[in-house]
Amino acid sequence: MIKIGKNKISIKHRPYIIVEACVNHQGNFNIAKKMIYAAKDAGAQCMKFQHHIVKEEMLEKNIPKSSNFKKPLSKVIEDTNFSIKQHIKLKNICTKIGIDYLCTPFSIKAAKELNKINVKFFKTGSGELTNFPFIDAIARLGKPMIVSTGMSLPHEIDETVKIIKKHKTPLGLMHCISAYPCPYEIMNLDFINYLSKKYKIPVGLSDHTPSIYNALGAVSLGASMIEKHFTFNKNLPGPDHKSSINLKELKELTKGVHANFLARGSKKIIFPQEKQIIAWARESVVSIKNIKKNDIFTRNNISTKRPSPKGDEVPAKDFFKILDKKSKSNIEVDSIIKKSQVT
Repeated sequence: MIKIGKNKISIKHRPYIIVEACVNHQGNFNIAKKMIYAAKDAGAQCMKFQHHIVKEEMLEKNIPKSSNFKKPLSKVIEDTNFSIKQHIKLKNICTKIGIDYLCTPFSIKAAKELNKINVKFFKTGSGELTNFPFIDAIARLGKPMIVSTGMSLPHEIDETVKIIKKHKTPLGLMHCISAYPCPYEIMNLDFINYLSKKYKIPVGLSDHTPSIYNALGAVSLGASMIEKHFTFNKNLPGPDHKSSINLKELKELTKGVHANFLARGSKKIIFPQEKQIIAWARESVVSIKNIKKNDIFTRNNISTKRPSPKGDEVPAKDFFKILDKKSKSNIEVDSIIKKSQVT
């Protein structure tokens, strides 16, 4: 289990919903503020931002562009990045309204700056999974880590987990496919179960599909956390809007996550709510003709019909047991056969 403030993250607790702002705020602080209030209003437990220091995390020349970027990565970051002072303000807003503030650093320096402003925990992106100096530096800070696992192989995940566990740092993993937007057919949600069984720690889904469907499915499979990119307008320019959900979808996500969490049970019993339905939905053995004493019960004079049997009445499941037996009394048509009437 991971504890973040008042929130507990485990398979036994309501899934922890992380709303990812990414760069969908377009670098506009007021939009970022509105995103926090929207996430809280929708019922999410956490609002996540990103902290970049370009010169610390990348060479500014010759960085390849993926299909979701129209500008160089460094330019996108420079146009949308917030200062640490702005992050402090965003964090204070989160604290004020009662939603967890989370921020992903992309360099050791960025992580240290976030640590200085007393973040409760860290989330690392899939690209940093194999950056062992970076992972080690954050793990040494001793605060809970949530680690995304996109673009990786199982042995790479294992190597990263070992580094973090060496420092006894609380850890959760996010199954992730780093495609923007991600096609459903490559999501491989069952890998959530693999991670849960192997590491016995909270496992969630960082979901880049353009809808909430796979996130809801992940909860049914035992996901303890759900992370979704959020935008007010999917048609805005930028690398992440197309793989994000809007406010209406976010509200449906929080409702659906809770509903699927409540529905996870594995026991098969007859619940109290079902008992009133049993009264009319099951069937009894009934006469379909007048039956005289000593007549033999056959398919020609008995059948099964509702309502359910009571007390001495013969249930439908015992139909074959009374075939070829004799009636102890006269029985009128359309009567429920009683056990006491069968020899």
